[in-house]
Amino acid sequence: MRKKIELGTVIFFLIAAVLVSCIATYMYMAHMVVRTTGKSEMFEKLTRVYQVINNRYVGEFDEDEAMDSLLSGYIEGIDPYGVYLDKTSYLEFKQAADGKLSGIGASVKYVASTGYLKITRVRSGSPCDDAGVQAGDVISRIDDKNVAEMSYTDATNQLQAEVGTDIKLTLIRDSQTITLTVTVKEYTEETVDFELLESEIGYVAISDFDSNTAENFKEAIASLRDEGATKFIFDMRHNTGGSLTAVTEILDYILPAGTLCTIRDKAGEESVYTSDDSCMTEEIVVLIDGSTYSGGELFAAAIRDFEYGELIGTTTYGKGMAQEIIPLGDDTALYLSTNLYYPPNGENYDGIGVSPDTEVTLTTDQEDRFYELTYEDDPQLQAAAKALQE
Repeated sequence: MRKKIELGTVIFFLIAAVLVSCIATYMYMAHMVVRTTGKSEMFEKLTRVYQVINNRYVGEFDEDEAMDSLLSGYIEGIDPYGVYLDKTSYLEFKQAADGKLSGIGASVKYVASTGYLKITRVRSGSPCDDAGVQAGDVISRIDDKNVAEMSYTDATNQLQAEVGTDIKLTLIRDSQTITLTVTVKEYTEETVDFELLESEIGYVAISDFDSNTAENFKEAIASLRDEGATKFIFDMRHNTGGSLTAVTEILDYILPAGTLCTIRDKAGEESVYTSDDSCMTEEIVVLIDGSTYSGGELFAAAIRDFEYGELIGTTTYGKGMAQEIIPLGDDTALYLSTNLYYPPNGENYDGIGVSPDTEVTLTTDQEDRFYELTYEDDPQLQAAAKALQE
């Protein structure tokens, strides 16, 4: 027999439901009002600043440049790895992603004792590389102008000429003075360097990961095997990261079947990258340091988690976020952190880094001369070779 529900009870529950709905609606609207008010105040403040500048600022300025600076600062205040790319930067970024760069292809630093510039790195395949410039060379003159009489900015600007320009460099190398001419051009950087070391050890250094790196890596392995390599050192020191596709393609080539990495976005959506059964069978050691960055860290973490090789060096930088290019529709874009990296063990390393199995450090002087180090005076490289020999 069904029980009858009194009319008063029905009315009570209806009123309660309406009240709950109204409270929920009020809370949501209050939240939206706070958010909208905050944004409104931000835009009002920006408008006031714009009006003050137009009414009071006595100098001249370019509004497009000012807006680019504003957006750049906004992103910088949010994302430690993010960048606002104006039209020029966006074009350069797309070229660099394809391995295409322009310039002389060298990094320099100021030498306080002489006022000269020291070449700290020469990119493989660059105009400086073609001309015979070496890491460790000291630039004393640029086009017959004394570098010591220039400011650092003026001197480096002299090295940033237009494509096709010839730049005459007077260099000091091992107490000898030499003159070389470098022609500025567009070039494709070679991100993979390799050589055969003693005891049948193949050495492969990857500076970063671009669209050409995976193919070049496989060619390097094939060449070293032909030369008799039976063990390998993969050098990820000073690796700046780059293309996730390139990282996972190389890891797939090295490692057996399994999960290579997972990336997770803000909504919790995941993309999983896996490898197949085909893999390398040689012994492996991976070199890492505090300048091993992003994709280089993911590479080292995957080798570690598969227990496929020993990590030697020092703890890596700790950049466990993946960035994405988001076009804004006017030939500009955002380079924004949109995913987190998770290596096979599932632990994100952002702000932590990847630790070596065996810690071997460089002296401050060796760090400063990193790209000048030879096998004989590189303790980390020697430790890697020794580990494979044992």
